[in-house]
Amino acid sequence: MKASKWILAGVAGFAAGYVAAKRAPQNLTPEKALKLVKSQTKDEFMVTGSWISVHPEEVKRFGLPFTVYKGGLSSILNSTLTQFDFMIDAKTGTLLDISKHGEKAKVMV
Repeated sequence: MKASKWILAGVAGFAAGYVAAKRAPQNLTPEKALKLVKSQTKDEFMVTGSWISVHPEEVKRFGLPFTVYKGGLSSILNSTLTQFDFMIDAKTGTLLDISKHGEKAKVMV
């Protein structure tokens, strides 16, 4: 096979891979998702600690499937350490719910 055919095949393969990667839905990184949660809650309380699972999970919320990251925040409220659990959409960064740790989740839209 001539070199020009190898080059053409390589370019075609690269282009196909590039298009496929752009079409595939991309998740936010866990770090970006955690940063979004902190910025969305900063008006309610000051975050003193936080964590996020690095592996997204598939859940159903509002009767619809979502890929989410789950995590937690802590804050000092009324001189007491208070912990919160959250769920954030891994694709859009929408905070799907947040609740005090151990309490039933309250739906947020």
